[in-house]
Amino acid sequence: MPSVSDKEITVARVYSNAMLRLAEAKGEADSLFEEMDQLVSLLDAHEDLDGFLASPMIDPEVRKVSLEKLFRGKASDLLVDSLQILNEKERLDLIRAVAQTYRLDHAEMRGWVDAHVRTAVPLSDGLRTQLEEVVSKRTGRRGRLEEAVDESLLGGVVVQIGDEKLDASVTTKLQRLGELLSERGSREVYSGKDYVEAGE
Repeated sequence: MPSVSDKEITVARVYSNAMLRLAEAKGEADSLFEEMDQLVSLLDAHEDLDGFLASPMIDPEVRKVSLEKLFRGKASDLLVDSLQILNEKERLDLIRAVAQTYRLDHAEMRGWVDAHVRTAVPLSDGLRTQLEEVVSKRTGRRGRLEEAVDESLLGGVVVQIGDEKLDASVTTKLQRLGELLSERGSREVYSGKDYVEAGE
């Protein structure tokens, strides 16, 4: 995923703030957050689409037609209209920055906090809930997890909240979660099966 510069963040926030205000007024702020996340994932998976949208060599009128064909009726009108505005201003290269600032401001508005979570194996629903509780107790805000699997992670789980990194040495509960993840990973390795333990 391409990195986002501070300058891009500053410009993107102008657009994301407008989108957030309009989305909240329409009761669509939460669903637009999910759509923005899905859009970034789509761009990550399809470099050709990413390049097409970001390229200064593409005529905005050509892109306008393509955006309608690609997204109208499949995504919300609010998202498509926002993409069209970015296209008109020749700022579609800022999609990731807009998504990032929207996520941050949306979390602030809802009283949520984003936590980046790396685990040795994918989280079960039960472990995800427990991690959200750990984050909430630590921050006093509702935890929203950004998950990534890192098979090289020996401790089972690492949680980053802003500049603070929580690991197994920070809280007993987090340590226990790490142990559960390690145990689960070991069972998968030795059995060759995927375990889904919603009760953990």
